[in-house]
Amino acid sequence: MLSRPPRRVVARPDPAQWRDDELLTFAEAAALMWPDGPLTASSLRTAYRAGQLEVTVIARKLLVTKAALQRLIETTRRQVKRQ
Repeated sequence: MLSRPPRRVVARPDPAQWRDDELLTFAEAAALMWPDGPLTASSLRTAYRAGQLEVTVIARKLLVTKAALQRLIETTRRQVKRQ
């Protein structure tokens, strides 16, 4: 069963409506950037624990920006080996 997207993502479902430096919870970031998967809030927590995702911590809440998500994608992209 699919859960409903976070309230702020329902209000602004297009990633272009969000600034690159606007803070998002992991649930909001996953729902906004990957509404149909493959990444989830759990995936983002795993990337954070692995030191791959830059976060901001405010009041013990882990927050991320679109810019940090873009850096995550770029830094973890693997080069395809050509034969």
